[in-house]
Amino acid sequence: MRTSFRVAAAAVVFLLGSAFTASAANYDGPGFTGTLWLNGESGKVEQMGTIHVGSPGFLMNMVSGGQKVSSLVKWDSETIWSLMHDQKMYMEIPPEQSGWEPYENNPCMGYENGEKQGSETVNGRATEKWRCTGEKSVSQGEAAADTTVWYDPELEFLVKSVDDNGEVFEVRDIEIGAQDASMFEVPAGYQKFDMNAMMQQMMQQGQQ
Repeated sequence: MRTSFRVAAAAVVFLLGSAFTASAANYDGPGFTGTLWLNGESGKVEQMGTIHVGSPGFLMNMVSGGQKVSSLVKWDSETIWSLMHDQKMYMEIPPEQSGWEPYENNPCMGYENGEKQGSETVNGRATEKWRCTGEKSVSQGEAAADTTVWYDPELEFLVKSVDDNGEVFEVRDIEIGAQDASMFEVPAGYQKFDMNAMMQQMMQQGQQ
């Protein structure tokens, strides 16, 4: 899953994601936190973690395979950081692998075309409903998909998205407020995970 930042900021993000060349000034919203809802392994939409958006960046916290993980984006960087909290490690994911795109205050960010389809209330929030077509950037191993998004103009962010593959991203239980800048940094003491070094080590062990 591309953390739905085709689906999270079009999200993760982030979400979990959507090349970052923008400055922090591109996000002028008030900042907020909320619960993160995505398709689970069963196919049902369920709570998977939390999301934080602020002037420094975007953070999604999840539990995956019993492990605590986070996806971190800073508006002034082209990199996504994947944090593995139990191991106190992190990976750097370049934009060409993540499909991440520069933040824009645009409901159909990352798509060629956007058509507003009206206004709807989603989880108590006043939103604009948009149909987004012509995905500009697709991460490795994924197919392009058009999507319907619900954009919250006060937050300057999506609060829901459903693409044509059935992938769902939703933010609920939203609390507006500035977010602590420290949460948008790789925690002190975390070591960088080097995939190439790990593969070389495994090959050497296999030859012994």
